[in-house]
Amino acid sequence: MRFVRFLFPRLSMLLQDASVSGQVIAQKISASSSVFAVTFAVAVLFGGDALHAQVFYLHNGDRLTFYGDSITAQRFYTRDIQDFVATRYPNLQVTYHNAAVPGDKVTGGYAGDAAARVARDVKPWDPTVLTVMLGVNDGDYVPPDPRIFADYQEGYERLITMLLAAAPRARITLIENTPYDEITHGTEFPGFMATTEQNAKATPALGQRESLHVVDAYSPVKELLEHAKAADPSFASLLVPDRIHPSEPLHWVMAESVMKAWRIDPVVSEVTLSAASQGVTHSLRTKVSGVQTHGSALDWDQLDEALPLPFNFENALMNFVLKNSDLASCDQEMLKVEHLQPGAYKLTIDKRDVGTFSEVQLSMGINLALLKTPMWEQAREYDGALERRSELEQADFVLFAETDLKDKEAASRILREGETVFEQKAQEALRISTHHYSLVPLNHTIAPNS
Repeated sequence: MRFVRFLFPRLSMLLQDASVSGQVIAQKISASSSVFAVTFAVAVLFGGDALHAQVFYLHNGDRLTFYGDSITAQRFYTRDIQDFVATRYPNLQVTYHNAAVPGDKVTGGYAGDAAARVARDVKPWDPTVLTVMLGVNDGDYVPPDPRIFADYQEGYERLITMLLAAAPRARITLIENTPYDEITHGTEFPGFMATTEQNAKATPALGQRESLHVVDAYSPVKELLEHAKAADPSFASLLVPDRIHPSEPLHWVMAESVMKAWRIDPVVSEVTLSAASQGVTHSLRTKVSGVQTHGSALDWDQLDEALPLPFNFENALMNFVLKNSDLASCDQEMLKVEHLQPGAYKLTIDKRDVGTFSEVQLSMGINLALLKTPMWEQAREYDGALERRSELEQADFVLFAETDLKDKEAASRILREGETVFEQKAQEALRISTHHYSLVPLNHTIAPNS
């Protein structure tokens, strides 16, 4: 992962960041070999216990601006990133601004050249964090062309210089562009996928010159397209329906790439209970109380620190993406119950049925984040308010950037006031409360959830 390469020359900066963001220090890190170098380096500085520590990239009070073309202007992966951050760290205060324009290149587009765009859409917001995702339109929809590629590289370098000057306090992340899909169905522009790959894979070198974060969003999307085509060609062709713009479910994979690079904690909560001792043998990011048994039934209360992601389980394509990607690895709300008597058990949360599971499944662990729980519904409520706020933001941008109305300042002010209303509703949805869990054995045979 590229953030491994980025971390070592900036360990001192991360240590300073840690003092600012104390609430997100000591989060559990994935024990994969790809992050071993990072955890080892942190452990040397903090001590052996820090092998499970990581520092999330965003800080309290950050202002994040998303800069890009129509893929960013879809407001899907950008909203997903907000969902990730808010549900995982409900007390972390971050504000967001989408400054994307459909059709944009590194040199700008119909809403202004790069200099005008940066001056109007970035500088006034004074971002402390800035993401840039460009490169698809810069390929001109032709096979790789040396002249076009050289212009793209030069234009991107100039854009980065302008962004650094306009937002000198911003920590900039460059996100690789996604592929033009020539994998799952036919193509209107033969050879253009190779161009999008060339542009994406040139991004790390651009970032390295200025020591900027770089996120590989190209590879995860391409890999999913290839895997999906082999699994179900009919579903695969829906992932990028026009070959350019990823579908809403696919944007979650893009957001996941950013979140992994920014070192998000993959754990919503972890609980292991023992039916034999009526005790809690393990808990992480949660408080468990009131554990008691009633015959073979088990009850307890649980107050988590976070919420699961608001995946739309009613969307068949979303379920297909979950099945054929590793998204769930970043959304772990694990419940284990050991030493249960053999049989099937019904799990309820706040007296609402969640599912039926065997004692074997419960002993191995169930990821509640993939089920329709009260916590998931709360996350969906947050996402719904976020979506409405995003719609007003888009209207405000179109009004401000694409019209010359004399009174547009007043109209823009009203739209932004509307955004604030939905931001407040979103914040209200993040108030986490204690939930009551009940695990009851079934006296008759019921096939457990698969």
